[in-house]
Amino acid sequence: MAQHKILLVDDEPDLREATQFRLELEGYDVVTAADGLKGFDQFVRHRPALVVLDVMMPGDNGYRVARRIRELEERNHVTAPTPILLLTARDLSADPERENMFMEFSGADQVIYKPFDLDHLVETVGEILQ
Repeated sequence: MAQHKILLVDDEPDLREATQFRLELEGYDVVTAADGLKGFDQFVRHRPALVVLDVMMPGDNGYRVARRIRELEERNHVTAPTPILLLTARDLSADPERENMFMEFSGADQVIYKPFDLDHLVETVGEILQ
C-alpha cells in the first residue's frame, strides 16, 4: 500500500496521540497540529491526502479551517480537492438542515461524531483514500 499522508488536527492531546498512533499502525504517515491555525499551516506545508479535523478548537474552529482550505484550493485551481473528515462532539444528525448548512459552509466531505470508535475512524479513512 502506498503511504498516504494524513493531517490530524485536534486540540485534545490524548485523542490526537491515540488517533495518530492507530493511523500510523495502519501504515499512514500522520502529521499533527493542536489548533486550527497550526493545522492550516501544516496543510500548506505538507499537502496531505486527507485532513482529519476536529471542529471545536481554540482559535479557528474546524469549520473555518476547512473553509480556508477550500478557498486556497479554489484560488490555486485544484481540480481534485483534498478530502476533509470532520470530528465533532456537536451531533447535528438529528437536525439535518443545520448539519447540511455547516457542511456546505466548511466544504467538508464527511463527519464522525465523538465519541467515536478508532476502528470506525480507520475504516472511514481507508474508504476515503481508496
